[in-house]
Amino acid sequence: MFTLRSVWRPAAPVARVWSVLADPRFTWPDWWPGLTAAATRPVVGPDGLAAAGTSADLRVRSPLGYSLRFRLDLRQTTAPSDGEPGRALLDVSGDLAGSADVAVRAVGGLPTDGASTEVRLLWLVSPVPAWFRVAARICPAPLAWAHAHVMRAGERGLAERLRD
Repeated sequence: MFTLRSVWRPAAPVARVWSVLADPRFTWPDWWPGLTAAATRPVVGPDGLAAAGTSADLRVRSPLGYSLRFRLDLRQTTAPSDGEPGRALLDVSGDLAGSADVAVRAVGGLPTDGASTEVRLLWLVSPVPAWFRVAARICPAPLAWAHAHVMRAGERGLAERLRD
């Protein structure tokens, strides 16, 4: 199993970041290079954002030349409020199996970095295809590098979307 952590610090208010990440139309592929959606099934909560039951069938292109297909099913979501972080728990299936945890919270930031939000992404996933399981055993470092590359692209894409 891979434990993959990423921390993003977009320079935008937490409510704005949450609204982009929790869009029930699952618009991440619009701003995340290398990510495409084959299908999305939005479930809209009373706040107009994604609710439990929202899902997306995705494909991510690796910088190493392979693609992974997986599905994200939103199991639980809590919007940030009154200084409490927002959180989305997702089930992952397909070429990856496991879970993802996305936590979004306001941070003070330094006057020079402009950060006002922190997004923590935690993936606890196992590879499913045989070739991927073998590669994970014999050469995990390139796979971890590829994941980091994909996540940095997502962070840059989110920052651009938030500037719009």
